[in-house]
Amino acid sequence: MIQEFLTRVKPKQKKYFTELRTGLLAMPEIEESVEIDEFRGDWCPTYRVRGKDLAWVHFEQRLWVSLPVEPTFEKKVLQNENLDEDVVENVKEAEDVGDVKLATVELTSTDAVTSVLPLLKLRHSFLSA
Repeated sequence: MIQEFLTRVKPKQKKYFTELRTGLLAMPEIEESVEIDEFRGDWCPTYRVRGKDLAWVHFEQRLWVSLPVEPTFEKKVLQNENLDEDVVENVKEAEDVGDVKLATVELTSTDAVTSVLPLLKLRHSFLSA
């Protein structure tokens, strides 16, 4: 399903997504699927840990990842000194969408993918605990 989905995306987006996906699938207990994002209505690769949302990847004019930000997870992010400053800022600026806060991180380079993976690993450990 993912390979079919990738035939419709821009080459640079595909490259960055492939790097992100490799990092995500290296984490234990990752579930991957393609689903409709109930907030935005677009088809997205979705990653979960034990049935809980880890991240959604969006392909529009730009490639970006969204992830839920619960208060306890936000606290862990703010206390972690090893995360990229811009990524932490994205978490601080998470928007309320219904009863959930969602952080979004744009992926416009290999460096952006590299900087978001530690955040996703932290979220993974948060969901696995």
